[in-house]
Amino acid sequence: MKKWRLLAREKGQGLVEYALIIVLVAIVVIVALTALGPIIENVFNEIGETLSAGGGGGGGGGSSPGVITGASAVYSLGQVTVSVQVSTATNVSVSGDVSGSTMCNGSCTITGPAPSSGSATVSAGAGGSVAVSW
Repeated sequence: MKKWRLLAREKGQGLVEYALIIVLVAIVVIVALTALGPIIENVFNEIGETLSAGGGGGGGGGSSPGVITGASAVYSLGQVTVSVQVSTATNVSVSGDVSGSTMCNGSCTITGPAPSSGSATVSAGAGGSVAVSW
Protein backbone atom coordinates (compact mmCIF):
# COMPACT_ATOMS: atom_id res chain seq x y z
CA MET A 1 0.00 0.00 0.00
CA LYS A 2 2.84 2.40 0.77
CA LYS A 3 4.34 1.77 -2.67
CA TRP A 4 1.11 2.85 -4.37
CA ARG A 5 1.01 6.17 -2.51
CA LEU A 6 4.64 6.87 -3.37
CA LEU A 7 4.00 6.27 -7.10
CA ALA A 8 0.96 8.51 -7.07
CA ARG A 9 2.98 11.33 -5.55
CA GLU A 10 5.70 10.97 -8.21
CA LYS A 11 3.17 11.26 -11.04
CA GLY A 12 1.75 14.44 -9.55
CA GLN A 13 5.24 15.75 -9.07
CA GLY A 14 5.93 15.28 -12.81
CA LEU A 15 2.96 17.47 -13.69
CA VAL A 16 4.24 20.18 -11.38
CA GLU A 17 7.65 20.01 -13.06
CA TYR A 18 6.06 20.42 -16.50
CA ALA A 19 4.07 23.39 -15.23
CA LEU A 20 7.24 24.99 -13.87
CA ILE A 21 9.02 24.48 -17.20
CA ILE A 22 6.11 26.13 -19.05
CA VAL A 23 6.17 29.07 -16.62
CA LEU A 24 9.95 29.47 -17.07
CA VAL A 25 9.63 29.37 -20.87
CA ALA A 26 6.87 32.01 -20.69
CA ILE A 27 9.08 34.24 -18.52
CA VAL A 28 11.99 33.88 -20.98
CA VAL A 29 9.70 34.78 -23.91
CA ILE A 30 8.33 37.83 -22.08
CA VAL A 31 11.84 39.03 -21.18
CA ALA A 32 13.06 38.48 -24.75
CA LEU A 33 10.11 40.37 -26.26
CA THR A 34 10.55 43.20 -23.79
CA ALA A 35 14.23 43.47 -24.67
CA LEU A 36 13.72 43.15 -28.45
CA GLY A 37 10.51 45.21 -28.57
CA PRO A 38 12.15 48.57 -29.43
CA ILE A 39 14.27 46.94 -32.14
CA ILE A 40 11.23 45.28 -33.72
CA GLU A 41 9.29 48.55 -33.46
CA ASN A 42 12.07 50.40 -35.32
CA VAL A 43 12.03 47.82 -38.12
CA PHE A 44 8.25 48.17 -38.55
CA ASN A 45 8.50 51.99 -38.44
CA GLU A 46 11.17 51.98 -41.17
CA ILE A 47 8.99 49.72 -43.33
CA GLY A 48 5.98 52.01 -42.78
CA GLU A 49 7.98 55.13 -43.64
CA THR A 50 9.30 53.52 -46.82
CA LEU A 51 5.81 52.50 -47.90
CA SER A 52 4.23 55.88 -47.14
CA ALA A 53 6.97 57.79 -48.98
CA GLY A 54 6.45 55.64 -52.06
CA GLY A 55 2.74 56.27 -52.51
CA GLY A 56 -0.62 56.01 -50.88
CA GLY A 57 -4.04 54.82 -51.81
CA GLY A 58 -3.68 51.21 -52.83
CA GLY A 59 0.09 51.17 -52.98
CA GLY A 60 2.91 52.63 -54.90
CA GLY A 61 6.58 52.92 -54.38
CA GLY A 62 8.84 54.25 -57.08
CA SER A 63 12.49 53.37 -57.05
CA SER A 64 13.78 56.96 -57.31
CA PRO A 65 11.72 59.45 -55.29
CA GLY A 66 14.28 62.30 -55.63
CA VAL A 67 12.66 65.52 -54.32
CA ILE A 68 9.27 63.80 -53.90
CA THR A 69 8.83 63.13 -50.18
CA GLY A 70 5.33 61.70 -50.41
CA ALA A 71 2.53 60.98 -52.85
CA SER A 72 -0.93 59.48 -52.54
CA ALA A 73 -4.05 59.08 -54.66
CA VAL A 74 -7.69 59.04 -53.59
CA TYR A 75 -10.67 58.16 -55.82
CA SER A 76 -14.09 59.78 -55.30
CA LEU A 77 -17.07 60.07 -57.67
CA GLY A 78 -15.19 59.55 -60.92
CA GLN A 79 -12.30 61.84 -59.93
CA VAL A 80 -8.85 61.03 -58.58
CA THR A 81 -6.96 63.52 -56.46
CA VAL A 82 -3.21 62.96 -56.39
CA SER A 83 -1.53 64.69 -53.44
CA VAL A 84 2.21 65.29 -53.71
CA GLN A 85 4.76 66.55 -51.19
CA VAL A 86 8.18 67.78 -52.36
CA SER A 87 11.31 68.94 -50.56
CA THR A 88 11.99 71.80 -53.00
CA ALA A 89 9.89 73.87 -55.41
CA THR A 90 9.52 72.04 -58.71
CA ASN A 91 7.11 71.30 -61.54
CA VAL A 92 5.20 68.06 -60.87
CA SER A 93 3.46 65.99 -63.52
CA VAL A 94 1.20 62.96 -63.25
CA SER A 95 0.76 60.46 -66.06
CA GLY A 96 -1.16 57.22 -66.34
CA ASP A 97 -4.86 56.65 -65.63
CA VAL A 98 -5.01 60.30 -64.52
CA SER A 99 -2.80 63.09 -65.84
CA GLY A 100 -1.92 66.71 -65.22
CA SER A 101 0.84 68.97 -64.03
CA THR A 102 1.37 71.88 -61.67
CA MET A 103 4.05 73.88 -59.90
CA CYS A 104 4.58 72.41 -56.45
CA ASN A 105 6.20 74.17 -53.50
CA GLY A 106 5.91 72.00 -50.40
CA SER A 107 2.67 70.26 -51.33
CA CYS A 108 0.17 70.29 -54.17
CA THR A 109 -2.71 68.31 -55.65
CA ILE A 110 -3.67 67.30 -59.16
CA THR A 111 -7.26 66.21 -59.82
CA GLY A 112 -8.73 64.63 -62.90
CA PRO A 113 -11.25 62.09 -64.18
CA ALA A 114 -10.15 58.49 -63.80
CA PRO A 115 -11.48 54.93 -63.48
CA SER A 116 -12.42 53.63 -60.04
CA SER A 117 -9.11 51.79 -59.79
CA GLY A 118 -5.86 52.52 -61.52
CA SER A 119 -2.33 53.81 -61.23
CA ALA A 120 -0.20 56.75 -62.25
CA THR A 121 3.39 57.92 -62.12
CA VAL A 122 4.24 61.17 -60.35
CA SER A 123 7.36 62.87 -61.73
CA ALA A 124 9.21 65.93 -60.48
CA GLY A 125 11.08 68.31 -62.78
CA ALA A 126 13.86 68.58 -60.19
CA GLY A 127 14.27 64.80 -60.26
CA GLY A 128 12.51 61.71 -59.05
CA SER A 129 9.37 59.75 -59.67
CA VAL A 130 7.02 57.53 -57.67
CA ALA A 131 4.06 55.35 -58.53
CA VAL A 132 0.64 55.75 -56.92
CA SER A 133 -2.45 53.59 -57.18
CA TRP A 134 -6.05 53.73 -56.04
